[in-house]
Amino acid sequence: MTLLRGFLYADLIEAENLPDCDTAFFNIDPKDLSDPFAQIKLGTSIICKTDFVNNDANPKWQESYRIPVCHVADKLQVQVLDKDHVSAELLGEVTIRVEDLLDGETLEGWYPLTGCEGRINLKLNYVPKEAIEATFEVPDCYFELREGCKVTPYQDAHCPPLPIFESIPTASGETYDAPCAWTDLYKALNNAQRLIYVTGWSVYTETILVRGGDDCDHEGKGETVGELLKRKASEGVRVLIMVWNEKMSNGVTQGFMGTHDEETRSYFEGSDVEVAVVPRVRLLGGLTSFFQNQFAQTCYTHHQKTVILDVPPLEGEELPRLQAFVGGLDITNGRYDTPEHELFRTLQNLHQGDFYNGVTTTTNEEGPREPWHDIHCRLDGPIVLDVLTNFTERWGQQVLDRHSRLLSISNEEFLLDAPAVCDEGSLWNAQLFRSITSDSALFDFDKVSTIPKRKGKYVDDSIHRAYIHNIRRADSFLYIENQYFLGSAYSWNDEQGTKAHHLIPQEIAQRIVEKINAGQHFTAYIVVPMFPEGDPVSGPVQEILHWQHRTMEMMYRDIARAIEANELDTHPRDYLSFFCLGKGECPDEIPEDLPAPQPGTPASVLREQARLMIYVHSKMMIVDDDYILIGSANINQRSMGGTRDSEVAVGCFQPLHMREVCGEPRGAVHEFRMSLWAEHLNGVEEVHHNPGTIECMRAVNVAADDNWSAYAGTEPCKVDGHLMRYPVEVCQDGSVIALIGCENFPDTKAPVLGAPNYLPDKLTT
Repeated sequence: MTLLRGFLYADLIEAENLPDCDTAFFNIDPKDLSDPFAQIKLGTSIICKTDFVNNDANPKWQESYRIPVCHVADKLQVQVLDKDHVSAELLGEVTIRVEDLLDGETLEGWYPLTGCEGRINLKLNYVPKEAIEATFEVPDCYFELREGCKVTPYQDAHCPPLPIFESIPTASGETYDAPCAWTDLYKALNNAQRLIYVTGWSVYTETILVRGGDDCDHEGKGETVGELLKRKASEGVRVLIMVWNEKMSNGVTQGFMGTHDEETRSYFEGSDVEVAVVPRVRLLGGLTSFFQNQFAQTCYTHHQKTVILDVPPLEGEELPRLQAFVGGLDITNGRYDTPEHELFRTLQNLHQGDFYNGVTTTTNEEGPREPWHDIHCRLDGPIVLDVLTNFTERWGQQVLDRHSRLLSISNEEFLLDAPAVCDEGSLWNAQLFRSITSDSALFDFDKVSTIPKRKGKYVDDSIHRAYIHNIRRADSFLYIENQYFLGSAYSWNDEQGTKAHHLIPQEIAQRIVEKINAGQHFTAYIVVPMFPEGDPVSGPVQEILHWQHRTMEMMYRDIARAIEANELDTHPRDYLSFFCLGKGECPDEIPEDLPAPQPGTPASVLREQARLMIYVHSKMMIVDDDYILIGSANINQRSMGGTRDSEVAVGCFQPLHMREVCGEPRGAVHEFRMSLWAEHLNGVEEVHHNPGTIECMRAVNVAADDNWSAYAGTEPCKVDGHLMRYPVEVCQDGSVIALIGCENFPDTKAPVLGAPNYLPDKLTT
């Protein structure tokens, strides 16, 4: 068995003389031939699959693939199957030894198929990781790296000055000044003169961006997003909004997801704001494809969250610029929060009229609200053109009847390619990535060669490749915050056929193993929610937790084996640790005038315990404190596959603050990571400056273990930090079991390790 870690380039061109399975087995019509397609299996994992060709014993697929691989296998199989009638049936296959791929030679030509008289024309070339340049730019992407940009990362929707930030050292020597996402967004929207383009999973018109508080005196206090956008449109600004059409929301019912899509459409009817409510469709034909499309519209989403607008001319300039906001924050209810993540104290002020709790049954009067942690960013400079391109390509494909409503954007009217305005040391380079298909975006024909084809459609899966590329080149540590963490099912101990085959968890494990074998230390810190949104005992949530457990045990298994093989006196958690966030308060901090909940209800239990998890909705990775990836994509197959949910992300770094330039990166990425840790750990210490060390990982684990013990205790108490160990026990051999006494999440009957529920795994992966 050999580890293939790199890229496999494959051309599945055509086949000849395939058997006529339809006539042979069904004898329905003498003209009814096999409907063949080809696929490649590496070990037990299917890594690519062509479209099928109807009624053809000599099919021509002409499909090319660029497949990231991180698989242990002894053989590769190229299979030709018949799709017809009941299920796919194997017509013939070619088996190639993995060792024959390792010498770098291209295998190409006609190969006979075992099991039949046919043959297949193919081309295979394996490029190992070591042969791929470890650049900051991800190669072969639809969008190239842009220089001369400015990136402003945000934590949470609002971030007032807090004492915890005073411990963060900055390059200027001044106290770290955390920017405020929704205040900045309001200012930008309010100042726009020409255009405002919005994409969202949800855009709720009643959302208030600027709220009260001693730290906020902006004039936009209290104005809703709906009022703001109507006002701007009435002033002549072209306001276009594109939101996902939740199929189960139809104006009569609100649907399962609470996206407010029909409410948003209705609110803006008769105004100058133009709303497109677009489903996630699959443009295929045939009866089977009809049912596939119904499944896609119901279960897959347009998940991107972007705003593009114009910025008035700066001093000394004549033309306006463009600006964009990208990340995980939806402009909808429940997202407004601060690093303090209050449970009860803001119910009657900051969260009045914006109560949200998606994990338990309670009310605005009783509380608690669900705390919400998220990551977003603002972009200036040439990178904004690519965010604009994503919007126009989606609008051009999905809003065909209103294509003319897009404004013509030219260098005569805007400063499009000009570098962002800031000092040289603060400039960023940035690159845009997506998960999206040609069903949902009208791709540029001149760029489409960078996008592989799958089953007859173009698929931009560059977010997945951006994660892989940057994990492989990481030198010291990874810090990840994500709403989900599951994948690499082909390497699990069991259930390897689960449809969650993206590489990210396995790549992280392999990077750690690679460093252990080289005698170096490498760490990965992964922050996820305590459990996914919803009732934690429900089937979907329990199944997602089950897939997450499978993922964890696979990663720890590989790390434990490397520790043993190298005879080290270390533990798997010295290299990889999972965390969650929670808020524990003192009961006497709860406002006395809140009405008492009914005894025995979930609300009464939470009032008594004064605790709740902080929901991690972030989609972010920091590499070595000099590179950051921010977007809308979760670490699951839905977001990374490219063919399910539509996503967008941006990878950014400061050229003068790379580790190759300055040794220890201490630029804006480092400061932002430290500000997140200050939020989670109630301040930062000297040891936190170098997360790649075993000392830092152990210090963070000690703090997180203590926080969990306080949070999960029988007596309610104030927990100073939010970062807690994920409630599992990792054994020396890498096995992952529930913590003794914490088999269920606090205040629930939901098992921490989850359970399979045999739902369609395309739903829960």
